[in-house]
Amino acid sequence: MVDQTRSRIPVAHARSSHDEHPTVARALTEPVARSLEYWAATRGGVAALFEGAATLTYHEWNEYADMLADALAGRGLDLDDVVAVRCRNRIEWAVIAMACSKIGARLLTLDPDLTARALRERLIESQAGAVIVGDVAPVRVAPALEALPLRLRATMDHASPGFFNFWDLFPPVAQPRFGAAQPSLLAWTSGVTGRALPIGLPPRRAAPASISRPPAPETGASLITVSLHRVWGPVQLWAALIAGRSIALSHSHDAAGALDMISRRRITHWSAMPETFDELRRLGQEAVRAADTSYLRELVIGGAPAATDLKEWLASLFGPILSEAYGSTETGLISTMQVARQTDKPGSCGRPIRGVSVEIRDADGRRLPSGAVGEIWARTPRTIECDLPVVARLVRRDADGFIATKDVGRVDDDGFIYITGRADDLSRADVRHASWGVTNRQG
Repeated sequence: MVDQTRSRIPVAHARSSHDEHPTVARALTEPVARSLEYWAATRGGVAALFEGAATLTYHEWNEYADMLADALAGRGLDLDDVVAVRCRNRIEWAVIAMACSKIGARLLTLDPDLTARALRERLIESQAGAVIVGDVAPVRVAPALEALPLRLRATMDHASPGFFNFWDLFPPVAQPRFGAAQPSLLAWTSGVTGRALPIGLPPRRAAPASISRPPAPETGASLITVSLHRVWGPVQLWAALIAGRSIALSHSHDAAGALDMISRRRITHWSAMPETFDELRRLGQEAVRAADTSYLRELVIGGAPAATDLKEWLASLFGPILSEAYGSTETGLISTMQVARQTDKPGSCGRPIRGVSVEIRDADGRRLPSGAVGEIWARTPRTIECDLPVVARLVRRDADGFIATKDVGRVDDDGFIYITGRADDLSRADVRHASWGVTNRQG
């Protein structure tokens, strides 16, 4: 029986660098600053990942990722190959992600609630070479995989014909490998407001640790309740890893579990969807006040429209640490604003964050002056990068890197953004005259 207090992954140890092992050509021969490998070398014994009672230190996380990277490479998966993962928020997802980083593969993270037909479409469009599933009986997804040219099919939970047991993939030893601080990521938009689209995030480039100023890790821990099939979930995980904060994984619908995790793991950073905070509100103010939330330093609500009464309820409990985020899957984060400041700029979602440019344009793509209402175009450091053909056909992106968000709004003279509606619901003649409630969306 696996010791659940540590990890569900079988215990094994990576081979030290001086041991004999067949040479594998890799672009990186040493850790980059703020990568998993760097923290494993400098803070190996520190707890890095939590999920329920399961825990991994940086050293363990890195070793398991090394072993899985060897297993993937042994099945012919390498640079730019796509490894698909379909599961809920769990430690195994983080191990698979960093294994992909080590071999230069792209991680395709999929909604665990996809129908078999939608799953098959995503795998085909994304050109997946491997798929690993969890939290589902393999027999339910087997029809979606039929006749696909996959080099690996694996299951985390249930043995099944046609699937490798995920736990049997790990070799007893593995050579140390070095990857980017985050892997190349593929995800899909939900398709709620239009056709679902694949979204690409490139790997995070950084200088080797040997020529970088030694980074000081942040103290604290990040709670991730946003589903990891949404881009916002992995973005939070990478941000915490790069900062050196520990990471606690939980399910978005489990508000009581999240509250317990905040108390038990001394969570300092939590960004979540309005639906999660709605579940928290259902627990009641007394339950929230009874929990130890004193370590929280940053609380962010985003990913979907947030009701004013919900924000007011959260502000009454958490005050100045509460902010609202605005962004989209295609662009990433565009702006944030402290909820306490929204009385100064009612209806605003804040100014663009550092490195982000926003323009308001008319239906013909012409830039509009301050105060005019039109479609919001944004250019961000993360703006969509995906080479799949469907993206080029369906995403509006100009030569300067601005992407049409499909949100309608305006920017005032002070640079604050106001969302007034969705361009999808307007005719070309109406785009200048929208006057709806605030919409905030991300992931």
